[in-house]
Amino acid sequence: MIDSIQHFFEGASDLVRFAVVTALILLTPKIFERMRLPGVLALILVGVSFGPRGLHLFKQNGEVLMFFAVLGKLLLLFFSGLDIEVDELRKNAGKALRLAALCFGLPTVAGVLIGYFFDYSMLSSLMIGVLFSSHSIIAYPILTRLGLTKIEPVAVTVGATAMTDIASLILFAICLPIHTTGFLLGQFTLQVVYIVIFIPVIIYSFRWLGHQVFRHLGTDPAQQLIFLLSVVAIAAQGAEWVNIDPIVGAFLAGLAVSSTLPDKGIRTQLDTLGNTLFIPAFFISLGVLIDPAAILTTIRQHAGLVVAVIASLAATKMLAAWLAGKQYHYSPTTRILIGSLTIPQVSSTLAVALVAYESMNAAGERLLDEKFLNSILVLMVVSAVGGTVLTQWAAKALVAQEDKPNLGSERNGP
Repeated sequence: MIDSIQHFFEGASDLVRFAVVTALILLTPKIFERMRLPGVLALILVGVSFGPRGLHLFKQNGEVLMFFAVLGKLLLLFFSGLDIEVDELRKNAGKALRLAALCFGLPTVAGVLIGYFFDYSMLSSLMIGVLFSSHSIIAYPILTRLGLTKIEPVAVTVGATAMTDIASLILFAICLPIHTTGFLLGQFTLQVVYIVIFIPVIIYSFRWLGHQVFRHLGTDPAQQLIFLLSVVAIAAQGAEWVNIDPIVGAFLAGLAVSSTLPDKGIRTQLDTLGNTLFIPAFFISLGVLIDPAAILTTIRQHAGLVVAVIASLAATKMLAAWLAGKQYHYSPTTRILIGSLTIPQVSSTLAVALVAYESMNAAGERLLDEKFLNSILVLMVVSAVGGTVLTQWAAKALVAQEDKPNLGSERNGP
């Protein structure tokens, strides 16, 4: 039976594939939501079930799916930037920085300690810390649906996400060249200079450009939409040119043009476009990357390492959220929400881990070995599922509170 389905999908036309994919995107999230599970989890499982290790609807490196997935990931971060009011970001910059310091520092230290405990070299241990330090807010669609994207704790978390991504990239820029060619002070210094220059250039240039373009485009929604998509692509590509993760460029671009949008109608159209194909494709692509057999083998043969990786990452991210939330007088549920948003380690973490795995020194030694790469795969699955489930629970709990205008605050806080 399974062989027949695999054979059918392998020989199916592009139109048949498209029809099946759209049906899956439409139906599976609804089914999961009725079971009180996040819809994004359904899309990840669709990728696993219909991927190259399942029913063969999706290919491992399918160009169309991967292209849509890249755009979906960029749009997720672009939407995050759009939803942040610049004045609110300035007001919350200090809070975001302190949260970022905790979300970056605690997991990095935990990663280094795990590396030492499992007999990895100092450089490999630091690389493990790099993988732990960043995170991806993949549960953002849940916040959008429940109307929580503009509350202060979410704005603080999104700002902290961008900061931790930049900091982790700086550490990655240190580890990789040291392993392959030795430490080059000039190269590292140049990368830091690129980052310091890139951030204000993107914010101020796209804000100016947004004002100019929307003034001349008038009310044509099609042209406005094309401009915003161009902004995402240009900012992401610019980030890649200076060795910064493209999602950071997309986030900064959204932040830059958020105050220039002429009306809410264009944002609604962009949301519809992103949530129809691109963002679902991103979550499906995560499932396509997952090899259930490799995950089971890793869990069986290296259970101690897998448990240590998952437990330390989750514990340090939640601890960071709890400490920062207590300092800001956020309610316990809000602290859980912040922690749940910072737990998922998905595509960007896996991409960095793959680069580290493929990087060899003169002696033929990898920066990260295969068992740790597989452990990251397990972490990706557990953190994506656990993080989204916890986010949905915490977000719904916040919405259900009686004091909805004060969602971020403790009822009896100072």
